[in-house]
Amino acid sequence: MSRVASVALRRTGTFRRVVAGVSWLLVLIPAALPYLYVRAFGVNVVFADAWDMVLVFRKFFSGRLTFADFYAQHNEHRMFFPKAAELLLGLLTRYNNVAEMYVVVSCFLITAAVLLVAFRREIRLPLIFFVPVALLIFSFRQYENMLFGFQINFAFTQTFGVLALYLLYSSGRGNFGAYAFAAALGSATIASFSTAQGLLVWPAGLLGLLLGSGARPEKKVLVGLWGIVGVAEWVAYFVDYHTPRGHPPLLDALGHIGTATEYFLTLLGSALFWQPEHAYAGGLVIGCLALAMFLATYGRGALREHPFWISLLLYSLFILATITLGRAGMFGVWQAAISRYTTFSVLAVASVYAMLAKMVFATRASVLRTVLLIGLFGTILLNAAISYRNGIEVGRAQEASRERAAYVLETYRSQPDARLATTLYPRAETVRSRAPLLERLGYNVFSEPLPPDPSVRRND
Repeated sequence: MSRVASVALRRTGTFRRVVAGVSWLLVLIPAALPYLYVRAFGVNVVFADAWDMVLVFRKFFSGRLTFADFYAQHNEHRMFFPKAAELLLGLLTRYNNVAEMYVVVSCFLITAAVLLVAFRREIRLPLIFFVPVALLIFSFRQYENMLFGFQINFAFTQTFGVLALYLLYSSGRGNFGAYAFAAALGSATIASFSTAQGLLVWPAGLLGLLLGSGARPEKKVLVGLWGIVGVAEWVAYFVDYHTPRGHPPLLDALGHIGTATEYFLTLLGSALFWQPEHAYAGGLVIGCLALAMFLATYGRGALREHPFWISLLLYSLFILATITLGRAGMFGVWQAAISRYTTFSVLAVASVYAMLAKMVFATRASVLRTVLLIGLFGTILLNAAISYRNGIEVGRAQEASRERAAYVLETYRSQPDARLATTLYPRAETVRSRAPLLERLGYNVFSEPLPPDPSVRRND
């Protein structure tokens, strides 16, 4: 009998090691794909909003760069930390935009690592159940941010917001709570001064603190400190704030409630679907799942079992709500399905999935919950397959477009204004006034020799 038991244990151990190895493989492969994506389709060229960074370089090399230049508004955002990161990276790489893209996907890697630690610590399921979260975070649905280095601001808002919420969750546990709380304050500050949406980490974190464990007197101190610092940063953010030219008032969407609701749900569902009509239906399902879980757990006090995932869900929903307020009335529902907002909506879907998985496996699983989990699991897997296919197609299109833009920028002196405006920036005079600095410094496209044809340009 002992020999049979020994053989059975060895077989069980081998099976577990195989499952663990396969699980890690299924997590690490999606994590590597964004780097290969940037390697394949990233193009080093300044275009669109990235031209604002040329002014930062101009002031830096003329000795006139000040704190105010980092703190100045860009649309609704104060991009203090992204500008500093882009300046430092630009000095190191001669303003190579592909290097910025690698920073963006590295931020996504950090986000996934934090979510993995939280999943293992709070959800406590085998690694195989984390695979859908990895597929969401590394989905090519985020191609717009992966292939546009200027979007470091969105990546910082996601990564440092997630990190701040997890550090807050950790501050109530272990012997290093004070250090974790101080780090959470720092991470939240970076998120806040990357985009306007980063400010929403403060109310989301406050709820996480209230739900989390910890001694009552200590919790009161942490809540008070978090609230004071948060209010101070909100006030600092809106000092001398002005509504960007051409943008509607912040609450303009309230006059279009129907459109705003559809816009919000499309934003939420865009984490899973590319077409607006499919994204709207997906957002409706995700919203219903989130509401059902809240109602199922609120009465039993089970919300306190998931302080991190609850605060993460609210962080994502708060961000999507502010995007809706600022965009729905001006652009219409179609704009909610664009790629760059997926960076925020994937956090909501990941949170709903994690909590639903815990409800199924940590309690007596009902048939309905199990079916919902399997359905969401399958939808995420299907979305991953579609996103990889669509992402490769759109990556090729982006590469071709930006190769043409790089060639136009390298030959800007001989290009007509119309071509500069259609490929690089809507105002041709902006290109003509700022491109000479890049050329003089040997930065960006001017750091490489001009090829005879734009189709043979290098990608990095």
